[in-house]
Amino acid sequence: MEAKSLSPCSCPAPHEDVECPTFVPASTPTLPPRAERGGELVGQRFGSFRAIRELGRGGMGTVLLAEHVLMPKRVAVKVLHSHLAEEPELVARLLAEARAMSLVQHENVVTIYDLDTRDGRPYVVMEYLEGQSLAAFARGPIEPALAVELLTQVCDALGAAHARGIVHRDLKPANIFLVPGPQGRQRVKLLDFGIAKRLSRAEGETPTRTGVLLGTPEFMAPEQCSGEAVDARTDLYAVGVLGYLLLTGRVPFSNESTAAVLVAHLTQNPVPPHEVRPGVPPALSAVLMRALAKRPEERFATAAELRASLESALKAAATPVAPAPASFTARVPGPVARDYPAERVGRAGLFLRCTGTPPPLRSDVSLVLQLPGGELPCVGQVVRHVSAEQARAWNMAPGFGVELRDANPAFQQRFSRLLTGTSPAPAAPTPDEPHAEAVLRDFRQRLQGDRYAVLGVPRDADADSVRAHAREARTRLESLLSLPLSDAQRSFVQRVLARVAECLQVLGNPERRVEYDAELRNVKGVMRCLSAGLTVTALEACRRRFFERHPETEGHSILHIASGEAYLSAGRVSEALACYEAALHADPLHLEALKRWTALQARMRHSAEATASR
Repeated sequence: MEAKSLSPCSCPAPHEDVECPTFVPASTPTLPPRAERGGELVGQRFGSFRAIRELGRGGMGTVLLAEHVLMPKRVAVKVLHSHLAEEPELVARLLAEARAMSLVQHENVVTIYDLDTRDGRPYVVMEYLEGQSLAAFARGPIEPALAVELLTQVCDALGAAHARGIVHRDLKPANIFLVPGPQGRQRVKLLDFGIAKRLSRAEGETPTRTGVLLGTPEFMAPEQCSGEAVDARTDLYAVGVLGYLLLTGRVPFSNESTAAVLVAHLTQNPVPPHEVRPGVPPALSAVLMRALAKRPEERFATAAELRASLESALKAAATPVAPAPASFTARVPGPVARDYPAERVGRAGLFLRCTGTPPPLRSDVSLVLQLPGGELPCVGQVVRHVSAEQARAWNMAPGFGVELRDANPAFQQRFSRLLTGTSPAPAAPTPDEPHAEAVLRDFRQRLQGDRYAVLGVPRDADADSVRAHAREARTRLESLLSLPLSDAQRSFVQRVLARVAECLQVLGNPERRVEYDAELRNVKGVMRCLSAGLTVTALEACRRRFFERHPETEGHSILHIASGEAYLSAGRVSEALACYEAALHADPLHLEALKRWTALQARMRHSAEATASR
């Protein structure tokens, strides 16, 4: 048996040593033939889609980002390597497996759109995902509530597959993708159902009684380790390993020797999760231990049964401890400032009571702590949501947890003194730090502009550039907090960090960005959102909201479009282009006007190039 290994990724953005969202993991370290390493598939047509760049490459095939030739729709195309396509039996089994995958219509399973062959090589057209793998998201233990939220979605996906007679056989964090959802929640997408089994047989893995021995050793059920028949309960064992990893930060069995790991799955009982990490509720630990039973009949019978047990264990584990009365409030500045009752949690954490919609997870919030001894400005990152349902089960208030970014000793000392009602001892004012001042001068200028200026990107920047500049800005600013800043500098750094986070939330999301671009009349930004995968339905919804704010503009755009049509019929292209520009200034989300404006621009550019070449 050969354990699956990570293959190099050619994505332009780094993936921190994890696989691409639609990347096919290699089942053998052997690279494809040299002829397939030159990106010759980029620019080629796959049905109605044209490949625009390579996303990743593995031992089985190449994954491409492709776009519909007529519509702004992006997909991922997985193409089998040509040297594997020479095996008729392998191709037939791969196509059969992909057809079976297309039957699993579930929101937690990656969607298959098309299946075909090109030049004798089969390819699969599937949903293009933006987010991160679970391997990148959970690099250490996570809170039980979040772990159960993710595991229940995995169970839902497996249940849908099992109902169609499909067993995944290789469940692991790299094959689970997380797509950001509303209110900071993560939506699970399960990838690569069973295809690896067919390819492993073609690549000559050790035969067993059922044909092959496949999977990732740390996540393999005992029946997989011994080469026996597998069924749905095999996947539930892998869910138990996954839950163990999420709650404790490690798998039940690990060793440099693959054989030792396989033997452990067959013969050893793992240490219960709550003994590895005391914060794990014993009831939840017991559910995972049952999922990890050696004999399939001793595990849960179905994914639905495991899901229900996970949720029940989490509710049963809640300790009915009423929260201590809040001794201070935290104000979130803005056009409409909000005050939240707050309490300190640990050395650098806060819990803010909130009955409405909390800020998204992983987002930065600017706070002014109104303490008994005075006010203290700071910036924190939202790390936890407690919903109303969870609050009822745990006998506490709903709200959200915040981890303070500024945790230096001086800040902590000031926080503690103000919390106890003691004013800080008078001290000589700290002068401005020269190096920090040089950096902050740049950000003071940025804050005078729009959100694009704050992040330092052009108005037609793509999503990768927006995220990269936001990371760079935050890194530069956070590095300053370790310096001996003056009070004014420290307060400004915290304010800019919150502003950068807010700009990323808007510009990093196509729907929010397109509405912002509409207000700016930034047509190039609108086109960028469409090319990033914004659907026509979402565009029309944004357009309706735009007209609710600007009802007077709709009639103007109709007149300009009619004039543009007239000029175009008369062959007066430049006047027609000016009319469409005026129409888009009034109605920047008009899809037909956007298409015609783009086509006329291309027409005039080509005409100018032809004239210059004469």
